[in-house]
Formats: sequence, C-alpha cells, structure tokens
Amino acid sequence: MGEKLYEVYREERRSLIDAKYGQSRSLDKYILTLAAGSFGLSLLFIRQVVPHPEAGTIWILVSAWAAFGASILSTLISFLLSQEAFLKQLKILDKWYKESGEYNHEEIKNEFATWTKGLNCASMSLFIIGVIFLIIFSALNLLA
Repeated sequence: MGEKLYEVYREERRSLIDAKYGQSRSLDKYILTLAAGSFGLSLLFIRQVVPHPEAGTIWILVSAWAAFGASILSTLISFLLSQEAFLKQLKILDKWYKESGEYNHEEIKNEFATWTKGLNCASMSLFIIGVIFLIIFSALNLLA
C-alpha cells in the first residue's frame, strides 16, 4: 500500500509541476504578445485618431512606449534566465542523487529562478504601467 501511495503522490506532483511550468511559459508569451501589440496599436492610434496630440501629453505617450519596451525586454531576458534556472536545478538534482544525501529544498539556492521570477513580475508591472499611460494619453487627447 505504501509504494502505491507514493507512486500516486509522485505522479500527481509531477503533473502539478508540469502544469506550473506550462502556465509560466504561457504567461511569458502572453505578456510579450500584449506588450508588442499595445506598442503597435498605439502607433496606429497616433496616426489615425490623434495625428496632432496635445504638446503637453507627448511625454505620457513616450512613457507608455518605454514601459512596453522595458516589458518586452524583461520578458526576453527572463526566457534566457529560465533556461539557466532549469539547467541549474538539474545540476542540483544530479548532485543530490549522486551524493544520496538529504534533499532540503529550503537550503538550495537557484539564483536564476529568483531572477526569472523577479523579471516576470517586472514585465507584468511594466505592461500595466504602459497601459495606464496609454489610457491617460488617449483620454487627454480625445477629450481635448
């Protein structure tokens, strides 16, 4: 009974980890797509709807573009760092297996994983900031 329970536990744990990684990859792709799309739509908006924006609002548009650009850049960097995080985690697991020691997850530091998580949070935050600036710019120019 104990071995069967452990096997069920391992399979369930594996499926949860796979789901987490799949969701993480999807989030990165969505943020990248949304940031690039928002940047492109803002260019179209300027050309078609507000070809002559209020002079005092240009900095708001530039801030939106900067936030979208930084969001895209942080997402791309997080892609690279996540690959390094996976490689480092494999090395940690291999070392643990070869040494047959205690696998204390709390003591293991994978700085690449920490940086990847931080960049993902930054990317999402920068995207939201870009959207807010774009909404403010649009409202000020459409209501003028």
